[in-house]
Amino acid sequence: MSDLRMPDLNKVFVAGRLTRDPELKYTGSGKPFCKLGIANSRYYKTKDGDRQEETTFVDVTAWGPQAEWIGERLTKGRPVIIEGRLRTSEWEDRATGQKRSKLDVDAVRVTPLDWDDDGKGGGSSRPPQRSQQPRPREIEEPIPEDDIPF
Repeated sequence: MSDLRMPDLNKVFVAGRLTRDPELKYTGSGKPFCKLGIANSRYYKTKDGDRQEETTFVDVTAWGPQAEWIGERLTKGRPVIIEGRLRTSEWEDRATGQKRSKLDVDAVRVTPLDWDDDGKGGGSSRPPQRSQQPRPREIEEPIPEDDIPF
């Protein structure tokens, strides 16, 4: 019998509003990074028919030129969609000495979902694409719901 392993996949999409102004910082070597928070709300009805809201808060980190773009252009309250991967951070709590961990998102792409103050569309927050980066594949026809894997 062969050793069958499940392939690893770490991809996440989260849409919501920025919970604070993004914080643009630089590493000791000068690499830009930007910390931002997203609030994602889900609405549902209870068995009694009451409408409820459940909000999930997600911490996100963007890197490189995208981080600078985010830090310069986006502000608290802007709706965005984040494409990225989950990352676990671990540390020891100084006060208690207990090990702590936190799950957050390393952003691959941050896209505003509204118009900015300049009247420009909310396109991708990536800087202009270089020729070596692949272009997104255009879908010519709708994907049938049976073929969507979730």
